[in-house]
Amino acid sequence: MMEISKDIFYIIPLQIIIMMAYFPIAKRLKLLDIPNERSSHTSIAFRGGGIIIPLSMVLYLIFFNNYVSDSKLILGILIASMVSFYDDYKGANVFVRLMVHFISVGFILSEIREVVPHDDALIIILISIVCVAAVNAFNFMDGINAITGLYSLALYESILVYMIYFEGNIHIFNLNLLVILILSLIIFGFFNFRSRAVLFAGDVGSVTLGLLAVFYVTKLVFTEKDIIYLSLVAVYGVESGLTIFYRLVKGENIFQAHRMHLFQDLVNKVGFSHLKTSMLYTIVQLIINAGMFMALSYNYPGYIYFLYVIILLVGIYIILKYHISKNYNPPLNEKN
Repeated sequence: MMEISKDIFYIIPLQIIIMMAYFPIAKRLKLLDIPNERSSHTSIAFRGGGIIIPLSMVLYLIFFNNYVSDSKLILGILIASMVSFYDDYKGANVFVRLMVHFISVGFILSEIREVVPHDDALIIILISIVCVAAVNAFNFMDGINAITGLYSLALYESILVYMIYFEGNIHIFNLNLLVILILSLIIFGFFNFRSRAVLFAGDVGSVTLGLLAVFYVTKLVFTEKDIIYLSLVAVYGVESGLTIFYRLVKGENIFQAHRMHLFQDLVNKVGFSHLKTSMLYTIVQLIINAGMFMALSYNYPGYIYFLYVIILLVGIYIILKYHISKNYNPPLNEKN
């Protein structure tokens, strides 16, 4: 397995400076997340803090320019992050955002072209649609303190475990980039992983992390030719899919903000704290990831494990939603 470069130790202070320098910029631009009737938080915080993710990737380009990989991935991320940051600042048209998401996904698929079927245009279109839907699902799930950051850390850490214990001598991913991303989340988390967050990721953070999740999971699925790796994002996938389905059934606009996710019910109705709910989601996903590693170790059929996980999560979702709707209406006051 490749070694972690010492250059990363020069990047860490710069990441911290970026994060600290962002606060006066956000204040001047008035990038404030003010609570409203659809919010799950009660205190004002800065938004757009997820800018540290794409900027950390720029640092990666600068320090690793002699042997940089994943250039198309980074280009796609930077394009999406610029539009997403503008969306945090002034708001962007939904169709413009979707168009940019498709462009960014196109760069990602080009990056992993050697493993993704690319001879059939229809297959590429279908894969692109699924990937863009996944990015927006990741964005929609960013509704409470710490949930996106902790969940993304669980994904990256699980990929690290995979690289160490399962990948062998085949380097599917760039270790240095992965470590830099983990460090950026930890630095961002210092301001976000708390009961009263002073900084939110914003669309620039959640969209960027959604695109990265698409890259890592998609490449694993097609490289190993096994859908078991979809288990790495099963919690987000099931909740987003079922919530969107429920809203479509009710005839609602799925692109508008809402408070119908299960995690929002846990916070706003049951009274769980943001951190408790975020930790719960992350722990459940980590348990699923551990089960995936066990299945891989014992050569258990991947599709069976993945199907088992989906059925289990769907059942838990339906039971909890039913229980909350029957016992926790009207909503309790939020406890941050």
